[in-house]
Amino acid sequence: MHTLPAKPKTADERLEALARSASNVTLLKYNSGNWTISDIPVPPDTRFVVYPDQTAHSWTHFADGKVVTEISAVVAQDDDGHAELRIVAGRGRKDLGFDDKTEWESDSAGKPRDPWVYCFGLPMMNANTGAVIVFKAASAGGMGAIAQQVATFTRNKHLGYPIVTLSTSSYKNKKHGGFTAFPVFVNVGYEALPAPSIASGGNGGDGAGVIGASKIAPQRDRDVDEMDDDIPF
Repeated sequence: MHTLPAKPKTADERLEALARSASNVTLLKYNSGNWTISDIPVPPDTRFVVYPDQTAHSWTHFADGKVVTEISAVVAQDDDGHAELRIVAGRGRKDLGFDDKTEWESDSAGKPRDPWVYCFGLPMMNANTGAVIVFKAASAGGMGAIAQQVATFTRNKHLGYPIVTLSTSSYKNKKHGGFTAFPVFVNVGYEALPAPSIASGGNGGDGAGVIGASKIAPQRDRDVDEMDDDIPF
């Protein structure tokens, strides 16, 4: 006879359980023009079905490169959230604590890095293998790529879920010099509805709440025009 684990009772216990479960999610990563899954490069002709209506947003607390706590919600179902204001389940950055910059860890440039990271998470499925992954992004480029998929899906829901390949592009960075790479999803077709429920709490398919383009928009208020995700996901 198997004994079920005790159900977390408090909000903090539930958040800690969510943070632990995050380590079991297979992530698609983009950095400096390269797409990888578990540090293995993704062939450019690999096709993925993306599920924009299950896009989640989250605040994740990192310490020593590890997830401490994560507050996450599917945007379409987050009645107390606001993606443009970075409010998840009623909590914005001012509600999360750890505000003393002198106690923050340093980023790769030696500057204090906020231990709380806001990001989007786009569920995807390998069209050939059926393997489920999530593209989590906190950079302007990554979040913009996800926002574009949400906007395209919102306008074309009758066609089904987008099938994409992974690409990259770059622009001349006038502020920092050189060229900055950013992720690109290339739409190559559509998968018929309904979809499996992938994101935590997502309904999927016809029953899922569609995220309007106004609820997920590219973030333009970052201090640094950064396209790569220099965060320890």
